Amino acid sequence: MVVSQYGSTRVGEVDMLRELVLVIGIPLLVLLLAVLALEQWRDQLPSWLQRLAERPSWLWNAGIGLIIGLSLIRWLLQR
Repeated sequence: MVVSQYGSTRVGEVDMLRELVLVIGIPLLVLLLAVLALEQWRDQLPSWLQRLAERPSWLWNAGIGLIIGLSLIRWLLQR
Protein backbone atom coordinates (compact mmCIF):
# COMPACT_ATOMS: atom_id res chain seq x y z
CA MET A 1 0.00 0.00 0.00
CA VAL A 2 1.30 3.45 -0.93
CA VAL A 3 0.60 6.40 1.32
CA SER A 4 0.46 9.81 -0.31
CA GLN A 5 -0.80 13.23 0.65
CA TYR A 6 -4.23 12.20 -0.65
CA GLY A 7 -4.47 9.10 1.51
CA SER A 8 -3.61 5.49 0.96
CA THR A 9 -4.04 3.86 -2.46
CA ARG A 10 -3.01 0.58 -3.95
CA VAL A 11 -0.22 0.72 -6.53
CA GLY A 12 -2.25 -1.43 -8.94
CA GLU A 13 -5.10 1.08 -9.02
CA VAL A 14 -2.71 3.88 -9.94
CA ASP A 15 -1.20 1.75 -12.71
CA MET A 16 -4.62 0.87 -14.12
CA LEU A 17 -5.69 4.50 -14.02
CA ARG A 18 -2.52 5.49 -15.87
CA GLU A 19 -3.21 2.82 -18.50
CA LEU A 20 -6.80 3.97 -18.89
CA VAL A 21 -5.67 7.57 -19.38
CA LEU A 22 -3.23 6.38 -22.07
CA VAL A 23 -5.79 4.15 -23.80
CA ILE A 24 -8.45 6.88 -23.92
CA GLY A 25 -6.22 9.97 -23.99
CA ILE A 26 -4.01 9.11 -26.97
CA PRO A 27 -6.90 8.38 -29.39
CA LEU A 28 -8.69 11.53 -28.23
CA LEU A 29 -5.53 13.56 -28.84
CA VAL A 30 -5.16 12.07 -32.32
CA LEU A 31 -8.83 12.80 -33.03
CA LEU A 32 -8.44 16.39 -31.89
CA LEU A 33 -5.36 16.91 -34.05
CA ALA A 34 -7.14 15.36 -37.05
CA VAL A 35 -10.16 17.64 -36.59
CA LEU A 36 -7.90 20.69 -36.34
CA ALA A 37 -6.02 19.63 -39.49
CA LEU A 38 -9.27 19.11 -41.41
CA GLU A 39 -10.53 22.51 -40.27
CA GLN A 40 -7.33 24.05 -41.60
CA TRP A 41 -7.51 22.26 -44.98
CA ARG A 42 -11.28 22.72 -45.43
CA ASP A 43 -12.20 21.03 -48.75
CA GLN A 44 -8.62 20.67 -49.99
CA LEU A 45 -7.80 17.21 -48.68
CA PRO A 46 -4.64 15.45 -49.82
CA SER A 47 -5.23 12.86 -52.56
CA TRP A 48 -4.72 9.85 -50.25
CA LEU A 49 -7.35 11.23 -47.84
CA GLN A 50 -9.75 11.87 -50.72
CA ARG A 51 -9.43 8.21 -51.75
CA LEU A 52 -10.15 7.09 -48.19
CA ALA A 53 -13.12 9.46 -47.94
CA GLU A 54 -14.78 7.75 -50.93
CA ARG A 55 -14.95 4.40 -49.12
CA PRO A 56 -17.73 3.47 -46.68
CA SER A 57 -16.70 4.22 -43.14
CA TRP A 58 -19.08 1.93 -41.25
CA LEU A 59 -16.57 -0.93 -41.16
CA TRP A 60 -13.81 1.29 -39.79
CA ASN A 61 -16.14 2.87 -37.22
CA ALA A 62 -17.41 -0.53 -36.09
CA GLY A 63 -13.84 -1.79 -35.66
CA ILE A 64 -12.76 1.22 -33.62
CA GLY A 65 -15.93 0.98 -31.53
CA LEU A 66 -15.20 -2.68 -30.82
CA ILE A 67 -11.63 -1.90 -29.79
CA ILE A 68 -12.73 0.86 -27.42
CA GLY A 69 -15.63 -1.16 -26.02
CA LEU A 70 -13.58 -4.31 -25.45
CA SER A 71 -10.78 -2.29 -23.86
CA LEU A 72 -13.26 -0.71 -21.47
CA ILE A 73 -14.76 -4.10 -20.58
CA ARG A 74 -11.27 -5.52 -19.98
CA TRP A 75 -10.38 -2.58 -17.74
CA LEU A 76 -13.63 -2.92 -15.77
CA LEU A 77 -13.15 -6.67 -15.30
CA GLN A 78 -9.60 -6.17 -14.01
CA ARG A 79 -10.73 -3.79 -11.27
